[in-house]
Amino acid sequence: MLSSLCRPLRRLLPVLGPLLGAACLPDPDIKVPDFKPAGVVDLAVAPADAGALPDAGRIRWQPDAMIPTTQTLRGITSDSSGQVFVVGHGGQIWRRTAVSWVAEPAVDGAKTLTTNLYGVVSSGADFYAVGDAGVVLRRVTDKWQQEGKELGVTVALLAITALPSGDLYVVGDGGTLLRKPAGGAWSRDSSDAALANADFRAVAVSKPDELFAVGAGGVIARRSSGKWSPDSVAIDAGERGNFSAVVVTSESVFVAGEYNRVLRRDADKWRREPTAPLSGTGGNLFALVASGLDLVAVGQGGNIQRRDGKAKTWTLDDSGTTFALSAVSASPVLRAVGAQGTVVVQK
Repeated sequence: MLSSLCRPLRRLLPVLGPLLGAACLPDPDIKVPDFKPAGVVDLAVAPADAGALPDAGRIRWQPDAMIPTTQTLRGITSDSSGQVFVVGHGGQIWRRTAVSWVAEPAVDGAKTLTTNLYGVVSSGADFYAVGDAGVVLRRVTDKWQQEGKELGVTVALLAITALPSGDLYVVGDGGTLLRKPAGGAWSRDSSDAALANADFRAVAVSKPDELFAVGAGGVIARRSSGKWSPDSVAIDAGERGNFSAVVVTSESVFVAGEYNRVLRRDADKWRREPTAPLSGTGGNLFALVASGLDLVAVGQGGNIQRRDGKAKTWTLDDSGTTFALSAVSASPVLRAVGAQGTVVVQK
């Protein structure tokens, strides 16, 4: 009742907006947009960097060698030798050297690809990246080339992961779930009909025949016995926000998404983690990574949340930036990337 009265008042009396906001509940019609690739939420639209926050008690991150681009960076990975690769909008692919970043554009025939790229992973001696319009790239002997065209996928592919065996899994819009066995070809993976329209955003490996994928609208899927199905563990309706990240640790499976939300998978239920409160807006989390026993989540406004693996408590790191951070990697060091070519590292 109160909400229905407040809504017309807000429209008719915009000058009183701040006063009404103190008395009225949030309008249920206002929703945080999904972290979609097609410009609905562009990480490059961000406030100017405000620098490090004055809190000596927080773990500090520092600027890394900045990537010379204003494009949004969306994925980061490294291999066992310490090679680091970053991908992003406009076909950006960068390799970290000892002192700087080197561009490695992908080609399709004689054409340089400028497709937005969202995920990247190392697999043995190779690297793979995925992005808009069903693009799958593979780096072989320092050249990035497209593959998997025979599948005819045209939707955005948002994430990719690799098993120790060399098997690859990709997730994306429209219920897209792809698999490439080691030494084999790309194919569509088997899935339950209930996932046909799911917009997946992240995927992680639990064990050889168990993976988890999450996405918009609170979707959580589990792959077991060769097939993807909605996860059977209960989740409260109020916790089904848009999920952008998933990670598997020795303790459990964790997912993260909008409103600074992190959930933990227990035997009987997905439970909300007590993340550190934020002083302002911009709490959407976009990526998760395990770092030793700790868990690190990054997101909007330079937000970096850290879960102490022993104390099971969350605190805020000092990222040193207010640019959105969209991806994080723990090897060889903790490094996060995001809007405007931002790269920060914990040293």
